[in-house]
Amino acid sequence: MDAQRALLDELMGAARDLTDEERRGFKEIKWDDREVCAFYMVRFCPHDLFVNTKSDLGACSRIHDPKLKESFENSPRHDSYVPKFEAELVQFCEKLVNDLDRKVRRGRERLAQEVEPPPPPTLSSEKAQQLSVLEEKIKNLLEQVEALGEDGKVDEAEALMRKVEALNVEKAVLLQRPNDKALAMVHEKKMALCEVCGSFLVANDAVDRAQSHVTGKQHVGYGMVRDFLAEQKTVKDKGKEEERLGRGKESDDKRKPRESESRRSGSRERERHRDRDRDRHRDRGRDHRKPNDRRSRSGREGRDRSRSRSPHGRSGHRRVSRSPVRQY
Repeated sequence: MDAQRALLDELMGAARDLTDEERRGFKEIKWDDREVCAFYMVRFCPHDLFVNTKSDLGACSRIHDPKLKESFENSPRHDSYVPKFEAELVQFCEKLVNDLDRKVRRGRERLAQEVEPPPPPTLSSEKAQQLSVLEEKIKNLLEQVEALGEDGKVDEAEALMRKVEALNVEKAVLLQRPNDKALAMVHEKKMALCEVCGSFLVANDAVDRAQSHVTGKQHVGYGMVRDFLAEQKTVKDKGKEEERLGRGKESDDKRKPRESESRRSGSRERERHRDRDRDRHRDRGRDHRKPNDRRSRSGREGRDRSRSRSPHGRSGHRRVSRSPVRQY
């Protein structure tokens, strides 16, 4: 029946059976209305975790409706609203845990303080006189025990030592403080502090009582809150790391073209240096060859002049006389 009603509400609206007059004052609640608890929609509402405990937050002032939560989970806008609702829940839970941590610190400091014994009570004049008499008797008996021991009278010395022990018991009774028993009970029941929920526990308590605490509403509730905050912190840190890696990759992508251009410009610059070096070597080679050329030219000119001054003429060949041709 409820399933059929929910189906009709979804198809025809919750105001399908209302009259026109009733419809005028009717407002249909949707999951994104301000009256609806965003904490309940996205995860859990802290107000529901500590009911009837020392940490009870009271009833939530907003609407908790499973149908609205189901509508939110099936909505196409679900993924876009989850981060917003989770951020609001994180802010609320952080305040809750910060208040609890302050309480835990105060409790830890309280447990760290050692129970200082009160100063010894002032003895009355009567007890002071009795104490003085007892101490004098004990002193005299100890001197007698020492003398008997030197004389070898062991039995007599042991008898006197028993009297000394009895007098010491009387002395302790006179000096006993009335609250010694209470202090002993405090040390027997040493307290411990739960770091999760801030509750005080009896150290080394029975297993069933310790288990009852661990499964209690307050411990489970604060455990859920702390787990949620730890999960959100992990997600946030992961997102920051991915963003950092993305920025690094983007800067690498931008740096690669610059490095490539730098390598190309460097290569061109090296080519220009090599060209200048080749030109300098070529010019230096010409400078070295010029004196040799002058010497070779001067040598040729000298030889030419010597040939021109020789008696055989410029051609340098001896003139051959032709003999008359005989005619037959």
